[in-house]
Amino acid sequence: MSSFRCSLKNFRWVALVALLGVGLLGGVSKAAVVDINLTGYTGDNGGAAVGGFAQINPFGPSGTRLLIFNQYNTGGLYTGLSVGDGSAGIAASGSTFFDTPSKFTAGATIDGSSTYASPFSATVFSNPGRSVPDFGSNSFLGFRTSGGQYGYIEVTWTASTNTFRLISAAYESTPGVAIQTPGGQAPVPEPASAMIASLFLGGVALRRWRNKRA
Repeated sequence: MSSFRCSLKNFRWVALVALLGVGLLGGVSKAAVVDINLTGYTGDNGGAAVGGFAQINPFGPSGTRLLIFNQYNTGGLYTGLSVGDGSAGIAASGSTFFDTPSKFTAGATIDGSSTYASPFSATVFSNPGRSVPDFGSNSFLGFRTSGGQYGYIEVTWTASTNTFRLISAAYESTPGVAIQTPGGQAPVPEPASAMIASLFLGGVALRRWRNKRA
């Protein structure tokens, strides 16, 4: 009988330590996804008329700006987006005049595996030398700020009318941490949910252990 009590006591201590571990991990500060306020920029071509230009600033902690192009420059009309300042850029196939912005789908991961182009000629949807095929619903651009944060911009693009629209945008607060576009796998439960799940599973394990001992 004393052996049984000792084993039960040890089991309870192990369970308590496990639950405390869950709680402590839940209390550690985590990276967070920060939404970007697009108020005033959700009209056709970000609200910039043909020949116009706009920018969303501040874009994030690094001071990176989202640049909206709908203007004539070096031989013709450039329509689309770019991310300015230092090492910032939009994910693209390359950095030349004929390269194009990369298209991400729902649930895609945006991280250091992409090429981030700073020249606006490579990241806009259209320039005097080429145009990008349509971006339908659940289409995203990926970007990296000069501070090293990764983010996404949900957009649509219609080549026949030379028109894009901004739907939503967000970035990861911690530099170097990848971000996932919306529509992917279910998010990891918050600490409170994890704690409840641990308590439930611990209770089930204890009941089974008791039945086995009996």
